[in-house]
Amino acid sequence: MNVVQRGEVYVIRPDPSSGREIQKERPCVIVSSNIVNIHAGLVVVCPITEGVGLEANVIHVPISNGEGGATKDCIVLCEQIKAIDENRIGDKRGNLRSETMQKIDKGLRQILSLP
Repeated sequence: MNVVQRGEVYVIRPDPSSGREIQKERPCVIVSSNIVNIHAGLVVVCPITEGVGLEANVIHVPISNGEGGATKDCIVLCEQIKAIDENRIGDKRGNLRSETMQKIDKGLRQILSLP
């Protein structure tokens, strides 16, 4: 597999999972740095959902239909950040805009209590 890049969207197979964790195959955005993506054998992702019942806010970042390969308006779930083995990575869907990644970064800083 080619090295994944931060901001790319891939289909991820998260199972087995438990409880409130994302449990089915779905698109996720790569949020780990490219250095980690090259050397660790793991990548850090945030899942993307259709957002039914969710409002866009600092930890639920909206993406528009067409961005990153989305087929409808969706939400990036910053609170569901997860490290996964590269073997769980499926097909590439697309790339998120830098403006969207900046919003995701803000959400991750909020979740992780970083300045």
